[in-house]
Amino acid sequence: MHSILPHTPTKRLNDCASYCLCLCLGLLLHSVTNAQPPEIEAQSSTASASAQSSAASSEAPLYESRALRDKSLIAKAAGEQAQWLDTEYGKLLVFYRPTEAKRTRGVLVLFHAAEDPQRWPPILENLRANLPRYGWETLAVTLPGQYPASVPQRPSSSSISSTAATVPPNAEAVSAEATSASSVTTSEPSTQSSSTASSIVPRDTLIQAYVAATFEFLQKKGQFNAVLLVDNSSANPVLTQLLSQIKENTRDPATIDGPIQALVITNLQSQEPLTTSELAAIFSNKQLPVLDVFFNPDDLEQIKARDLHKAIAMRLKLNSYLQASLDNQPKIVETDPRSFLAARVRGFMQRHASGTEVKGSGEANDNTVSP
Repeated sequence: MHSILPHTPTKRLNDCASYCLCLCLGLLLHSVTNAQPPEIEAQSSTASASAQSSAASSEAPLYESRALRDKSLIAKAAGEQAQWLDTEYGKLLVFYRPTEAKRTRGVLVLFHAAEDPQRWPPILENLRANLPRYGWETLAVTLPGQYPASVPQRPSSSSISSTAATVPPNAEAVSAEATSASSVTTSEPSTQSSSTASSIVPRDTLIQAYVAATFEFLQKKGQFNAVLLVDNSSANPVLTQLLSQIKENTRDPATIDGPIQALVITNLQSQEPLTTSELAAIFSNKQLPVLDVFFNPDDLEQIKARDLHKAIAMRLKLNSYLQASLDNQPKIVETDPRSFLAARVRGFMQRHASGTEVKGSGEANDNTVSP
């Protein structure tokens, strides 16, 4: 008699084989379903990047330009001293520092072709920061430069390829890095000018608009006793409209009938000396006191410039013309309240333009002075 063997082990083996086969088929089907051709994947990535780019471009930028952004950050750091003035060519950032003394003598208005406030010269910053201790308010205004720096052009693809052909094989990484840095730098907006208008509107027109806005601001502050400080590259365009407003005062020759009471010229740009015609226009009013300051070493060129300034001032019979050379003085730093320059300018202003407070309605207005 034959014994009957159980079929359970064989059945289990068949079930395991079937299960493994189904699992392999499922994994294969899943990989085929999820796999995409490289073209489809690239198109999907491009579409996603385009969607993100369009979403970002639809949002309004916080600032019109990088220049305005930078100045906004500077103004925020300066606090209450930063003032935005409205001009027909946009906003103008100035720095107003009120008096820190009991008596307000007047205001020193400083114009300099620095373009950006962060490039303000230490020599002028010393005056701006320290004169308020002695009763002189200060108002600093930056102007467009005489010769704006040129914006570097983005290299063309042909120049890049030709450059790459001449580069040794072991310098490929350096060349790629330089090309990348160049494309990033030139793709950013230029920050050479203070605003978009400064690259379109002529420099003299912009300066005249800035001067008008500056003195309108002082009038609103009730400050009418102003001394003007200009550098030699900006003296002529700044004074163009101011000198025409100065009238001869026959009753009191010591008092100027006009928007400014005295003038300080800082000859900081030796490469842009004042011409004979410009000096004649600046010295046209003999009642206007002038302090003419030179900072560079007395080489042949500066000696000629100093002699020319003095000769024209004497020829036009200026009542008060002082010339100072600070080359042999200690180096001026911003934080020195007793610098020779600050003392010289303060003494000049106190002698020729010191005002007295005007009291009205039984109260003293520290910001209102008369010559």
